[in-house]
Amino acid sequence: MARINLRKFLNEHYKGGVTARDVIREAVTNSIHASATSISVDLQFDRHPTLFGDDARSALHSIRISDNGEGFTDDNLNYFDEVYTNHKDHLGGKGVGRLSFLKFADSVKIESQLPSKKVQFFYTPDFKLDDVEKIERTGPNSTVITISKIKDRVNSQVTKLVNSICDDLRLLLFLKKQAGKSVEIEFTHNSQQPFPEHVIFGGQSIEAYATHAFEFEGERFDCYLFRDEPPLKGITAMLCADEICVEEMPISKRFDICRYVISVTSGYLSGRANMERKRLEIPATSADSDLISPISRESLMPRIRAECLSIINAAAQNEIQEFKQTNVKKLVTYYPFIQIDSLNGEVGLLDADEIVKTYRAQLARREDTLVEAMEVGAPIAFDDISHLASDDLARFIVHRALVIESLAKMPRDAAEEALHNAILKKHSDGNDIRENNVWLIDDKFLSYNNIFSDEALAKVVKEVNEQTESKQQRRPDIAGFFSKDNSGHPNKLVIVEFKKPGADIFENNKALLQCRFYANELVKRVPTLREVFAFAVVEIDDEFYADMKQTNFKDVFSLNEKVLYNDFQIGSENDVPLHFYVMPASSFLIDAKARNRVFEEVLQFNAKQKLR
Repeated sequence: MARINLRKFLNEHYKGGVTARDVIREAVTNSIHASATSISVDLQFDRHPTLFGDDARSALHSIRISDNGEGFTDDNLNYFDEVYTNHKDHLGGKGVGRLSFLKFADSVKIESQLPSKKVQFFYTPDFKLDDVEKIERTGPNSTVITISKIKDRVNSQVTKLVNSICDDLRLLLFLKKQAGKSVEIEFTHNSQQPFPEHVIFGGQSIEAYATHAFEFEGERFDCYLFRDEPPLKGITAMLCADEICVEEMPISKRFDICRYVISVTSGYLSGRANMERKRLEIPATSADSDLISPISRESLMPRIRAECLSIINAAAQNEIQEFKQTNVKKLVTYYPFIQIDSLNGEVGLLDADEIVKTYRAQLARREDTLVEAMEVGAPIAFDDISHLASDDLARFIVHRALVIESLAKMPRDAAEEALHNAILKKHSDGNDIRENNVWLIDDKFLSYNNIFSDEALAKVVKEVNEQTESKQQRRPDIAGFFSKDNSGHPNKLVIVEFKKPGADIFENNKALLQCRFYANELVKRVPTLREVFAFAVVEIDDEFYADMKQTNFKDVFSLNEKVLYNDFQIGSENDVPLHFYVMPASSFLIDAKARNRVFEEVLQFNAKQKLR
């Protein structure tokens, strides 16, 4: 038999990422196909603290899947050594699924107890049958696959991961039960996330709330409606190939009466699954379809959506219509800047991405209409221009809230760089206003001016940077002018200096000195500067706090941790005030959130007024 270069094959055919969900689904499906009735999935995590230290982020460390199936018999070992095997053709198998293990992790250990012997080996791209160790030992059938040394460490959410796997396999387990065979999957984990440490998902407990079939372009589609009780919510169509979910099609994420999952299966879908069984290869538009594949996504997906909603309405006494009536009021909390009544009746089921997409399309059309009117000299209502401006301002406020929320979830050891890049990306001159979020420091800095906009000024900044780098081996993290005098000369300066968590009192004091030194040197060279604001973002422990208090730093009101302030006089004549703030990153973000919250509440109030 001709061998295959698995390393090259993996690089060529698995160009997309392989997730924990893909790997577990493949392993569990193999167990079911090997006649297993009891399957265990154990997830092992390591942990590290978040920015605020009161939570934990978990990184998946290893996955262990065990079952009581027939195991690695001699025939199964031979199949395992062959790519594109055909012994599972009747099940829709491609013969390549196990390769996802190699793409996902560097260590795949397999142990299989057969009635009279134990088989064990490490599965690698260079695997060959000679690597298999066989030990004479009797015992009940059991197979264990341990996947470790995961290549891409990610913060896996156990709730989402386990629920997704259950959704993927729900139809298969249900149909197995219909055929008289019960399969039970047990999930365990040590992540300390808010999810039960022991969960059992069994075919015996799976019931189809309703079934339905429809035809489209000569193809039959079978639908199975499953219902999960609250707090689970949403409506999702699971597009299945060979009884296993390949693609999810969200219909509504906000539907909260319960959660409906509709598994849609078809011979057509089974034939359109790609090799890795991660997507359906269906032409995007009717223009892309042909005689071999006459169905397109733009025609099929709306039909599936309509059929799914019809099944729910028929089976659940118009829950969809009930939800639409109540959902509109909830949307104003999350999208207060959107004119809800302009999106027609469909807004009741639209989710975040759809709402924003629909809203932006409407806004773009309004802008185009105004521009076209201006080009031909037609009269323009000033109210229309005002509304566009207010919409942009409202979107900006919501954008600010999303930025703050995203930063607050960053791990502590990544906070310094994340906050730095959020305020102003490294190596950026701030020329593009979309690249910075200087409002995180204080809203008064929104009038930030590009420090490199003037050739002479750029030369001064470059000179100071070179001097500070030569003396201190580095330059401050962020420095920029945010105001000009009547003659157009810069008259106010802001400086931000970050220190990574764990710095001692000497390193923290060095950050304070660097801020003062840089500000002083820049003030000497730019005589029009009349005021400087400096921010040192550092962790403040008791020792550092006591030291700052001894050097006349004063406490400043903050919603969270300690923030200190002191005034200095700098420049050649010591006549330029330097307002110096020292604070931890968490306080930085909480104070920014509090300022933005005022604007958010105004938006929500206005939106609620429109619904009355």
